[in-house]
Amino acid sequence: MSQQPPKSTAGNEMPSYWDDQQVDHFITSEAHTKKKTPEQFKETHVDIDRIYAENLTPLGVSGEFVTQEDVLNAITASSLDDPNRIFILRGEPGSGKSQLCEWTKYQINGYGEDDEGIEDRVALHVSRSQTRMDQILDILTEPLDVDTDVRNIDDLDPDDAAAAIVEYLRGIWSTEHLSDEEIRELTEVRGDKSDLREIFAKNIREYQEALESRDKNPDFNLLTRTDYRDLRLQLSFGNKLTENKDVFYSVLKNEAHEYLSRNLVGDFKELLQEYSQRYQDQGIRPTLICEDLTTFSVLKEQLLDHIFELGSSSFDIVLGWTIGWEQDNINDALARADAATYMKGRSEGYLTMTDENGEAYFLDDDASVALARSYLNAIKRNSDVEGAPEEVEEAFDDIYPFNERFIHVAYRQLNDEGSNRKTPRLLLLRVVKHCLKSSWPPYEAMKSNSFVDTPTFEIDMKYDQIYQDVSRWYGVPVDEGIGVKVGILETFDIDLPDSDKAPVKGEYVVFERGRGSAVIEKIKNPPTPEHDVDEDEETDEGAEDEGESEESETDTETDEEEEVEVIDEPEFTEEERERQQQFQEFQDWVTSGEEYPSSDTLHDGAVATLERWHEPTRLSNPNASTRSAGGIYYARGDSIPVSIQGDQQRQASIDIELEWGPEHADLYTSMLEYGLFDVFDPQTTDFDQLRAWADTNVAQFKHEMREEIENCLPSELDIEKTLVLAQCFLINSARGVEFEDGEIPPELVFEEYDSNQPYGKPVSEHFDRDSAFGQVFSDLTMSSSDISDLIEGIFLLKKNVVDYERLSEARREISNDPQAYVDAALMIDTADLADAYKVGTTRNKANTKLSSLLDRISDYAAELDRLTVEEDASHIQEALEPVERWYDSSHTVDDLAEWFETLYECAGAVDVPIKPSYENAYETLTESPEEVKLSAFIDDVEQFQNMEDTTGMTLIARLHDFARSQHEQDAWDIYEAFHSLIDDLQEKDHATGADLEHRIKQLSEYSDYEQKRQKILSVTEDL
Repeated sequence: MSQQPPKSTAGNEMPSYWDDQQVDHFITSEAHTKKKTPEQFKETHVDIDRIYAENLTPLGVSGEFVTQEDVLNAITASSLDDPNRIFILRGEPGSGKSQLCEWTKYQINGYGEDDEGIEDRVALHVSRSQTRMDQILDILTEPLDVDTDVRNIDDLDPDDAAAAIVEYLRGIWSTEHLSDEEIRELTEVRGDKSDLREIFAKNIREYQEALESRDKNPDFNLLTRTDYRDLRLQLSFGNKLTENKDVFYSVLKNEAHEYLSRNLVGDFKELLQEYSQRYQDQGIRPTLICEDLTTFSVLKEQLLDHIFELGSSSFDIVLGWTIGWEQDNINDALARADAATYMKGRSEGYLTMTDENGEAYFLDDDASVALARSYLNAIKRNSDVEGAPEEVEEAFDDIYPFNERFIHVAYRQLNDEGSNRKTPRLLLLRVVKHCLKSSWPPYEAMKSNSFVDTPTFEIDMKYDQIYQDVSRWYGVPVDEGIGVKVGILETFDIDLPDSDKAPVKGEYVVFERGRGSAVIEKIKNPPTPEHDVDEDEETDEGAEDEGESEESETDTETDEEEEVEVIDEPEFTEEERERQQQFQEFQDWVTSGEEYPSSDTLHDGAVATLERWHEPTRLSNPNASTRSAGGIYYARGDSIPVSIQGDQQRQASIDIELEWGPEHADLYTSMLEYGLFDVFDPQTTDFDQLRAWADTNVAQFKHEMREEIENCLPSELDIEKTLVLAQCFLINSARGVEFEDGEIPPELVFEEYDSNQPYGKPVSEHFDRDSAFGQVFSDLTMSSSDISDLIEGIFLLKKNVVDYERLSEARREISNDPQAYVDAALMIDTADLADAYKVGTTRNKANTKLSSLLDRISDYAAELDRLTVEEDASHIQEALEPVERWYDSSHTVDDLAEWFETLYECAGAVDVPIKPSYENAYETLTESPEEVKLSAFIDDVEQFQNMEDTTGMTLIARLHDFARSQHEQDAWDIYEAFHSLIDDLQEKDHATGADLEHRIKQLSEYSDYEQKRQKILSVTEDL
């Protein structure tokens, strides 16, 4: 074999053995064309043997597929005087409706002198292109030799015709529907888009222009639904027209159409009845073939009214329309709310050419090749050029420049502007004609064909591009790979590849299959999930494999001497075709970065790969084995942020990006297979390769997560220190713990927040909930479970096993200078932190925004830093006043009891009320003196007296200490009672006024009063 690099035919002209004029002659957008003779139609016709019959009454068929012969037999089963028999024929444009109608005409009328058709029958075929009134009437009357006096819509002056129609409506409109005044308003000249004259003239003009352009068969309506809406909005009785819009719209439009049709052809229904009688008089049964109802334009309402009044005449009628037309138009055309049901019920046959996806039922692989072959043969036979050499035609399955595989693939890949429609017309126009009119070889010409999706290349990607291009269209599956006939490569002047890369076997060059071929095989036979295998089973299978291997080696030696056997592959199902399309789009993207509409398939596979070994969007302890603890999740949307370069690119601020490039094809194909089949194929998937990719990308993604999060933290803080600081805030507020001894115990970091203490809840009880500190305290405590979950996720390796190495730095740094980290927390700024960062124990349960949690920590630090002794510990200072006034270190419990007894006596003498607090204090001193611990009490007092320069966390701790001391030390109540009782007595002594003086003088012994007064003074002096 030659060692020279292969030559591409890009830029080389394809050998042509046909005349372009014959291509244009035979391949048109219409089945019926005057250019094509009956014989030419006959030689290009392919039997339409798969038509869905919802019903075909003459043959007793319901819900079955029928052939063209069945349809013809049903149509011609009528007798001469049978009433109208209607056969409705539906299908997508180009699906073969016109072809079937044309074939039916030739079967009834014959192809010429040697074929006179069916005796005593005549087919009157009105094709889509015959839209003029005179053409339609000529077709209906040609066998009758009747003169017709007809005018055409395209000959009308739109403005004159519109004015005449309005004047007619003004004169004949029934007052049953509208009053005289309403009719005058309806038909008056307004000069805008609600003027009936403007509406009718516009629609006539647009129809005339559409007939000239002939882009498609236009539907004629003097009044559209949109026109009617504009009209009723401008009229004073618009509400009336709205409430009865279906009635008024149909009546108004049909009256206008009937007037116009009478002026063009006369009474069309009477004409049909007359023609029917004339045919009957001649003993001829007419078959009216209307392949597209819109052809009858202004006559279609009268046509439908007449033929569905079955006894009105004696026609066999084939009535065709495009699927979907009836949904918007049939009710208006027949002026019935249930027109479609009504028509179906009165029809002899209800036939459909295409399925719900727009694919022609009859056009399978064999029929598509037969269709292409018939047209190619006709074109070549009628071309005045030299024919292709015999060996060339043989290499191309006698359909040069295609082969059967090419036609199969092209038909399956048809894509009509995004739809799945696959019809004969599309195959002929978009594939056969496109390639025949091009000077490029078909495999090159198809690259610029937007109507055909590029097929999958199944050979290994190591081969040069030219071989991939050719094999994807002409390559056939063979035992050992993909075979392309040598004659095809030679015809296109392509050098054969080196024999050690692609050997020649028989008439084929055999290329190795690539991953693409394996995926195609899996589309036909999807992989199953992995399962465990017993040792015995493994042994047995191994033995079988060895035997098979030996047989395979023997077979290989034999095969090299034999002809290559082409494998006949079954046609894909709809689901399989969809998967093939998705795989093809993947190949186009990964090799050249083309648009990737089905990229969700690869996306799903990439996500499954990441989740197989990781929680990709979870930021927690990377060494932890537990997943039940909390973590920080990147939870934007419902999926992992995987982006596809050039398609689903950069969905978020951070993501895992899949870049296109042939070097990634093998890796991505395994992911794609999961997206296609929802399972990794255990037989072919390289899990080590996938794991390495997942490990690398997840590590990088989590690094980017941490980087984005810590960008909103000051330099002193990271995620770990922030969480430890938040836990210190919680434990400090819960039970007053301080962290100024250079140590934060590990167990404290994992302690659950619980503010219920034996002495109460000093923080929540002291600070009003509506105060600044009360609000931030409440917010932080509501996040305590999130903080606790995160701490477990960050600092636990597994349940109850602490990652001391990760925890120790945060504990050490914060305990060395807690206030410095409080100050740092003030600088947390989450303005640029994405809302996608959330906290939870799983991705689905991650509902708390991380930014909200960090804001709560920062807000708490800010309000904590604003706390002062003067404003936020004033109750402690008030409680100290009685102690500082009356306490002396020489006091004993007995002293206090004795003094309290003396004060009691004095209170009784001077009639000072004894308050419950006095009684409680006295009771404690006399009955439970052991509960009064003055030495411990004074230690507490001294602590509260030295609160200058107290930080926020220390102040919170003092609030707890004070609440605890009050709860444990009765001395607070005793000194408060002393203070209050003495104040009461002194107040009584110093009071002035006649009443007090009078009462004192009334004492039985004034001297006793003086004695007790002196005692009070003595006691207070001792205190």
